Amino acid sequence: KKAKEMGETTKFSASESADAMSYMAMAGWKTQDMLDGISGVMNLAAASGADLATASDIVTDALTGFGKGADEAGRLADIMAAASANANTNVELLGETFKYVTPVAGAMGFSMEDTAQAIGLMANAGIKGSQAGTALRSIITRLSTDAGASSNKLGALGTLTEKLGVAFFNTDGTARDLSDVLSETRAAWSNLSAEQQTNYAKTIAGQEAMAGWLAIMNASEDDFNKLSLAINDSTGAAQEMADVMVNNLAAT
Repeated sequence: KKAKEMGETTKFSASESADAMSYMAMAGWKTQDMLDGISGVMNLAAASGADLATASDIVTDALTGFGKGADEAGRLADIMAAASANANTNVELLGETFKYVTPVAGAMGFSMEDTAQAIGLMANAGIKGSQAGTALRSIITRLSTDAGASSNKLGALGTLTEKLGVAFFNTDGTARDLSDVLSETRAAWSNLSAEQQTNYAKTIAGQEAMAGWLAIMNASEDDFNKLSLAINDSTGAAQEMADVMVNNLAAT
């Protein structure tokens, strides 16, 4: 009945709605979860131009990675809509990035908003999709495990805390908000020489992911703040974008 209703009241057909629900079912969503989450998924699909099944797959995978339930589908849709509108990426590329990083970000307790901001900053520098996901996953993993540390050499975490004066963990052992860590690190980073930046980036992020780290560190203050504001004040963004996208000659 819900699929038929969506076919009558939205730009999507009943069969497209049913396809979206099949992805929700594969993710373990129950009937009420589907009824609660379908609107957010539809708004994201309409806002981005992605097909409904793809949007459903992206949302269910990302929510599972973050350890969130179907009741957060609308929030995630808003975050992804805002990120795609304010960074050089799109919803499908965001979904590809989330696939690689959300299990680690979720395990660390990082918010969907903070993760999307880091992804957006990398995307602005041309680092997108699986490359961005792999890079951010490596950065988080290296910092949380102090990768590269030895008896006579600072590792990733040691470099962050001792060289840059930024704490990654709270006193109780939980990870600090990713946005706070990145903001404080960017402030310290601006005072480093080019040689220090290169060496610290390699230690913190590793050879493969250092381009992603440098993209976040070297993003302009305007771009950093603009993206942060858009994502953290994104309530209703997917609906607003969907309304704009369907209000056109092709939809009349």
